[in-house]
Amino acid sequence: MKKIFILLLLLANILFASSNAVEAKIYDSIFSAIFPHKNIVRVWVDKESKKTVLERIKNIKVVTSSLEADICLVFKSKNIETNKVIFVGSYALLKYYKESTIGGFFWQKGRPNILFLKNNLDKYNVKLPAKFSKYVESSL
Repeated sequence: MKKIFILLLLLANILFASSNAVEAKIYDSIFSAIFPHKNIVRVWVDKESKKTVLERIKNIKVVTSSLEADICLVFKSKNIETNKVIFVGSYALLKYYKESTIGGFFWQKGRPNILFLKNNLDKYNVKLPAKFSKYVESSL
């Protein structure tokens, strides 16, 4: 019985690590597209577990203050006062910050969803590569 339990724990760890690696690659791709001319993108994030995902990416530096950041990655805060680019981690926050966020990345039904808001991309003068055009929406 102990062997089965240990095997299940190991399998769960492997699957969790795999999803973190996928998530890290997606964030790397998104932030590189938003800031194509930056070698290091400074990211402020409000969720501790996401910090560990972002710290795995070589061209991202996690900062402790939103004032130092190039982009704010928001998962739970609904009171962010910043003039920095905001990117969210849920559809609910995408709707909440629809006037100021450029987009979001979140998991829905086990699949990754990426969405960019055209008006806010224009507002922040962000030009995405053509490969991201299918993720750009005019409205929610």
